[in-house]
Amino acid sequence: MRRAGDGRRFGALRALAFAGLACAAGSIPTGRLVTRALTGRRLEDLGDGKAGSSNVAHSVGWRAGAVVLALDALKAYAPAATARRAGAGDGVVALTGISAVEGHIVFVKGRGAASALGAAFAMDPAMMAVGCIPLVGGSLLRRHAQAVAVTALVLPLISLALHRSPRRALGPLVLVTALFAARLAGSGGAPFPSSRTVLWNRFWLDRDER
Repeated sequence: MRRAGDGRRFGALRALAFAGLACAAGSIPTGRLVTRALTGRRLEDLGDGKAGSSNVAHSVGWRAGAVVLALDALKAYAPAATARRAGAGDGVVALTGISAVEGHIVFVKGRGAASALGAAFAMDPAMMAVGCIPLVGGSLLRRHAQAVAVTALVLPLISLALHRSPRRALGPLVLVTALFAARLAGSGGAPFPSSRTVLWNRFWLDRDER
């Protein structure tokens, strides 16, 4: 595996090209497409109106939700893993994965958790092998939103503990910052948090309202 500094030889134009393609992949509205294909209805009119796999699972069925979860993760994993295979270093791989997540957040208006999962796996499989423990455990306890929050918080620390490299931990840190920023912003049209309670509910429970 190449070190972070090796990415300098990858080339800025190639790095930008991978980031652009990843952003385009992230902007594909997989939840809406799967819902439309299976039900003929708009995902925005179902459940809580969110674009992610949780709403698809609740509104269409768990199998459809699982398909959307896998596709959303793949949107970030595939470009980042391809960049790695093409010789990119850790920094470019992180940039590619984060670009896919941002494409999902900005254009699909989703929270980006599933895409962040795929990006994190491409960045550092060893980190995610440990990080999946709280994620899977919390999800089995039906505390998915809290499990995502805990996992995101500890990922940079896990990376630092495993590799002893602050530079390598920077990618996961930027990734989880983007994830939490999307949570705190809420869904499209949601007002700015008016109290600490609303802010906490968005951060911990992933809910727009109190």
